[in-house]
Amino acid sequence: MLPVLGIVLRLGLLHQDNLTTAAVLNPQTTSAMLLSLQTATISTAICTFMGIPLAYLIARSKSRFTLFLRIAMAMPLAIPPLISGALLLNIYGEASPLGMLAENTGFRLTQSPVGIVLAQVFVISPFVVLTASAGIERVDKHYEYASRILGRNAALTFFSVTIPLASKEIAAGIILAWIRAIGEFGANVMMAYNPKTISIQLWEYNALGGLKLVIPGVLIVMIISFASLAFWFWVIDLGRKRESRRTSRVALGVHYNDDQR
Repeated sequence: MLPVLGIVLRLGLLHQDNLTTAAVLNPQTTSAMLLSLQTATISTAICTFMGIPLAYLIARSKSRFTLFLRIAMAMPLAIPPLISGALLLNIYGEASPLGMLAENTGFRLTQSPVGIVLAQVFVISPFVVLTASAGIERVDKHYEYASRILGRNAALTFFSVTIPLASKEIAAGIILAWIRAIGEFGANVMMAYNPKTISIQLWEYNALGGLKLVIPGVLIVMIISFASLAFWFWVIDLGRKRESRRTSRVALGVHYNDDQR
């Protein structure tokens, strides 16, 4: 918590210099923050839509190929962000086949919001897939078997049984991925220096004027991150309360039946 407390203590000095409000209301800062929020939301939605079915495959498949999938999904966590950006440029850059094909169709895969989304998806995908697969592995298969016996198909069982039972882990992965996407710098700066996300904009501010220009933007990101984490813990606490109530009802029912006997 020392870095967080340091930022709070420094706010007084910034307020005396009248830099806090001006920096927060700076159009460049607000524009960069909005771009980060938009691209992070799109990237997280893509990872959720494509990643949760992949997480189910990893969790439930008995094939040896799933080990390869686990390693592949964990690789972005082990690769430094700038190296990730270089790898992405090799695939999506202007000199690559995909980059040239995109140029011929009228849009760019780099130096554009598309490039930001591609970089974010690569970096945050492990948070969604690996966390969701861990949650799905903890779901008792007998619940899924019972659903199938009662007449539900595999897809309906997946959405109505598996996902709700693994919802804590899935929600955790989605929220952490979204927060990570907002603050992504290394891969973004390689794929799309312009338009600027909040991390790139703050990096420029630090080069121009040091911490006095950076801290107001840092506060905005911290507030959003802390609010997201608070929501995550609220969801977890709410789930625990529901489980506690459900357990209490089951226990009361068993006790009542024993008394009747």
